[in-house]
Amino acid sequence: MSGNEQFLGMVKEGKLEILIPETQAEKAVRLTEMPMQAAVAPEVQEIALKKNEGKAIMVRGHKSGDWIYSAEIIDVAGPIQNALVQKVFAQSLK
Repeated sequence: MSGNEQFLGMVKEGKLEILIPETQAEKAVRLTEMPMQAAVAPEVQEIALKKNEGKAIMVRGHKSGDWIYSAEIIDVAGPIQNALVQKVFAQSLK
């Protein structure tokens, strides 16, 4: 993967279930501020998502395996936006 990508997803059980891009929506991932090249485990700088449980969030970073590296949460949905995301992606969220 090259460059930062943006991901829209729902936080479920402390992980991000990616909804967009659909090509990346195969499983839930964890977020870390750690860059991909670091010689340290990504858990060292894992971003806790518990406060965003059940919310739609937009993240920028580099996806590799079960992680999004150099992750930055760029937006958290409010109640109306959250309801819209759940309605639009109802099939994906089951």
